[in-house]
Amino acid sequence: MPKYVGVYTTACLTRKQLENLVKQLLAGDGDVRCEKAYASTVSGQLICVFRASSKEAMDDYQKQKGLMPDQFWRIDLETQNGDLMPIYEQKATTQS
Repeated sequence: MPKYVGVYTTACLTRKQLENLVKQLLAGDGDVRCEKAYASTVSGQLICVFRASSKEAMDDYQKQKGLMPDQFWRIDLETQNGDLMPIYEQKATTQS
């Protein structure tokens, strides 16, 4: 599944509300899964790394969770063992 990164403003949330939001995101939800979340209470920002079946699924998920991204990107490359490599969609393989 493709990877996405979203940046969200959370300055109006208390620490407890932020913790609850992150727990909900990490719990997973069908076609969208939050793999990692980073938060700064100083700058009031939340950065999340997601796996989603499509951008449309990601858009629906964000609306459902009440997330309004300040920035949002599909990620095509990531480092693996120090090298920048393409992120491939995993395809099911069958054995004959």
